[in-house]
Amino acid sequence: MAENAKFTILSFVGGGIRGLMSVSVLNKLYNKFPHMLDNTDLIAGCSTGSIITSELLAGKSPSDLVTFFTERIGRGEIPFYDKMNTDPKEPAYDILDAYGSQFALHGNKKVKDVDWKKALFVTFNVGGLEVKNSLQTPIPWKPVMYTNMDPELGDVTIAKAATSSGAMPGQLGSYEGNVDGAFFNHDPTVAAIALAVKAGYALEDITAITFGTGYMPDWIASDTRNWGADQWMNGVANPFNNTPPFLMNQAKPSPVLDMCLNGTSTELMPMIGKMLLGERYVNINPTLPFFIPENTTYQPAIDLLQDKGKHADTAHAEVLLEKYWVDHVLGPVRTA
Repeated sequence: MAENAKFTILSFVGGGIRGLMSVSVLNKLYNKFPHMLDNTDLIAGCSTGSIITSELLAGKSPSDLVTFFTERIGRGEIPFYDKMNTDPKEPAYDILDAYGSQFALHGNKKVKDVDWKKALFVTFNVGGLEVKNSLQTPIPWKPVMYTNMDPELGDVTIAKAATSSGAMPGQLGSYEGNVDGAFFNHDPTVAAIALAVKAGYALEDITAITFGTGYMPDWIASDTRNWGADQWMNGVANPFNNTPPFLMNQAKPSPVLDMCLNGTSTELMPMIGKMLLGERYVNINPTLPFFIPENTTYQPAIDLLQDKGKHADTAHAEVLLEKYWVDHVLGPVRTA
């Protein structure tokens, strides 16, 4: 590796259909910087961001991804979100449908076999039990990174990596014991930075752009001083905090779950990313005027997401693309 080698990262967070906003922002930047994907070293994704990463690895363009979200997922070629199972004791959607679409895209190609781009998919394995010498032995749960930046972490198919990263409990069943990357952290940017440092890149040579899925401010309006387990798990009714349940088919919001999954990702990861990279980091995450469920097919919400992406403030990202992505020399050139 040459001295002062640049290392560029595009990172895509979780959010279901709200990924439409992410790819709309990406498409806006891509139209101005058509070589930005070729000049990106690492694409990182979590949940819907992993699906975006998978599609990009398959050679799809940002405009293809806009079409993917506006036509295929919602109401057209693959009406995935229109087939919701409302039984709270079963997944809302079939995990094998999600896997099937990824297998159709990549077949048995493994993450380690991607030689034109570095990639990262984050997920969480729930562990289990195995039998050793006639004894049941626990397998502890653990966060998992699937990436071709480490040979030991890339021996898995892209289809499995992307499906695992998007397997949100309640929405989908687990895939081979893996659940949504939100339980790793739905923003994979800091993990991507850590991988680059581990690979030998100096922190001052790393630049990252994170694509959010919409900032939706959250809070607990009630006085929590005397809350017990029941209130933290199930919340209490109040007229000022109308946050819907985090998990599909969940009866009511769970404050402690929302804090763990949304609070840490929405606020903490951008804060740490900024601490690590300073002006070489930007998080593009426009504020949404109301909560948009991950599986909505409501046309005004779809239109809003696309409009928010088209009109997002990308000035800081454009400065970074102009400075760090232009004339950036990579390794092997992509072959379709």
